[in-house]
Amino acid sequence: MLELRRLRVLHGLAQHGTVAATAAALHLTGPAVSQHLAALEREAGVPLLEKRGRTLAFTPAGRLLLSHAEVILDDLAAAESALAAAAGDGGTGTVRVARSEER
Repeated sequence: MLELRRLRVLHGLAQHGTVAATAAALHLTGPAVSQHLAALEREAGVPLLEKRGRTLAFTPAGRLLLSHAEVILDDLAAAESALAAAAGDGGTGTVRVARSEER
């Protein structure tokens, strides 16, 4: 099963470009980021990244998983925001979370 924290690391790598920058942004060490990425590849069962010189590039499977990770993380943020808004109303409001299948 894919773990949310590892999807966040994958998304962070796409945003920040390097393991070091991802580690700094997510308050992790470089080795921890590398371990999360390696574990995510094992969980996915396919290579998600490939080394190109000193940089990492997303494989087609990595780009596919990244697109799903973005949707999952956006949905989670929307749910957290909706719950926070409901809590601000004393918890009596209606919470609606929707997601489109189209991209």
